[in-house]
Amino acid sequence: MTSEANRETGQQLQEFAQLFRDQWADRPLGPDELVDFAAKAVPNTIAAGLTLVRPDGRPTTLAASSDLAQLVDSIEYESGEGPCLEAIEEDDIILANDLSTDERWPLFSTRAVRETPIRSMIGARIFLGETNRGALNYYAPQVDAFTQYDVGITAMLSMLSSVALRHSMEQKKVENLEAALESSRQIGMAIGILMASRLLTAEQGFEELRRASQRTHRKVRDIAAYVMDTGTLP
Repeated sequence: MTSEANRETGQQLQEFAQLFRDQWADRPLGPDELVDFAAKAVPNTIAAGLTLVRPDGRPTTLAASSDLAQLVDSIEYESGEGPCLEAIEEDDIILANDLSTDERWPLFSTRAVRETPIRSMIGARIFLGETNRGALNYYAPQVDAFTQYDVGITAMLSMLSSVALRHSMEQKKVENLEAALESSRQIGMAIGILMASRLLTAEQGFEELRRASQRTHRKVRDIAAYVMDTGTLP
């Protein structure tokens, strides 16, 4: 590797680390930022995507830098095979140099070559814990677009991305828990108001909230907030 390539690699990783630090100051680094950076970090990449496989086994594209990445991903999911899915299954980095001649995934490769301009791909596994698995995917229109140097870059980015995404997922869990606790508090206070004003039991108070929710096509927590503000049901 040339000294110029070394400098370029160091600069890319420094930019990625800076991106982490700047984002984490206020909020976790999100999937969209990750794939946008990935698409720019590896030479010849024209699109990047982030695949997530949830506990039920179904893959989904959590983020994509373009519609082209979404299209290639959908072909891979429909065919049930391809570099991305293999990377996730094998806990590895999978390189495809020429989809037009690659015999490892005949169903996927045939459709990808026929329906898209993509000829080279890298699927790099990211580690998100025991229940969620994923991969960062890189797409290029040239044959032999990616070198072993590029594979090394994707390996480093996948490790950094794993840390960022796990942090983001944990933060989302905290936010969801806080929202659930606040919603429960509002519902409980609204039930108390209805119990006092209408001489209802707690069960009857919640039933009134539920009926108002169905009648107005609003969430129960929104009805509860209305009761807290006005003292009555909408």
